[in-house]
Amino acid sequence: MTASSETFRSGAGALEVGEDLLAVMRRIPGTSPLDVMNVRMIVEPQAAEAAATNASETALARIREAHEAATKAGDMEPFERWDAEFHRRIFASTRNELLTHLDGMVQLIRNQPPWIELKRRSFSPERRAAYCREHENLLRALARRDARGAADAMRIHLESVARNLFGTRR
Repeated sequence: MTASSETFRSGAGALEVGEDLLAVMRRIPGTSPLDVMNVRMIVEPQAAEAAATNASETALARIREAHEAATKAGDMEPFERWDAEFHRRIFASTRNELLTHLDGMVQLIRNQPPWIELKRRSFSPERRAAYCREHENLLRALARRDARGAADAMRIHLESVARNLFGTRR
């Protein structure tokens, strides 16, 4: 057993880990939208890949349900709610609790004023339609159980979002 694993197992070590996690959680609301987008670019394609192999048929149907609701939503607020739900359901379908909790943290940040303002400024019916087409491509890959295709579709989608929010190309 290493010294670090010994510290982790002791009561004092557990307290230190808890304090470290609490300190991280306190800083999360102040995270910049660009930093969050960069983390999404790392984590979400991997989540889509895992969902392609781990999602149940019921989970895939729930993801499709969120996509269809987002497609029908014309205004920003309902679209954003269903868009977030679409992504949340992909994470849930991975059956990986840590990934699901990471997504929960990202969703909390995406509901902070800086993110909401970015989304409001970049929202348009054309962009909503483009995001829905990208979601449809992702859904097709998930339904085919194409892990690589799902990861690629998510990456393409997030690059589109980043370009629209920040004017960046990845």
